[in-house]
Amino acid sequence: MILDLPEPIWYLAHLVWVDPEEGEEESVEKKTQLSVILANTPGELSKLCDVLKASNINILAMSIQNAKDSVKELYKMRERMGRRIALAESYRGILKDSSDYSLIRILVDKPTEAEKALVEANHLLDKDHVLVFKLANQPGMLGKVAKRLSEANVNIDYIYGSAMDGMDESIFVVHIAKSDFERIGDFVEGL
Repeated sequence: MILDLPEPIWYLAHLVWVDPEEGEEESVEKKTQLSVILANTPGELSKLCDVLKASNINILAMSIQNAKDSVKELYKMRERMGRRIALAESYRGILKDSSDYSLIRILVDKPTEAEKALVEANHLLDKDHVLVFKLANQPGMLGKVAKRLSEANVNIDYIYGSAMDGMDESIFVVHIAKSDFERIGDFVEGL
């Protein structure tokens, strides 16, 4: 178990990672995720990786999202739901602006050093807290996490992760709203 979490996160982690029926324990940590905006052109990811390698920083997890594709999917989804509120021309303008960029979310072993190296290399970035779950690599484990978060009335903004076939463990990075971290803190203090 990892016990170095602030009290609100510790409480949430306890809700999530201990299966009362099976007694299974998995680990969860609060970590810093870096979000980097890269030009959507060949070689940009390679350059980012080179910056991290030069500082001996290891990437533990990564998500890459093309901004243009996200806008297209949002447009299609809202159209199917009959909820499209902006004109197609507005979306076309956003598509044009967003086609030049991708959003890279990375979890690294040394986030402070990575932030410094990336800023020195003139990368535009942001940082945020996430929950990192290491789960048994078996069917249903992520569903248990999602269910327990739901029972704590915590919404998952996004999640990414993976597992290798034949490995014992998987990793999932979960982003929740800052207000959920704060709300959970108030809940714990009220007990």
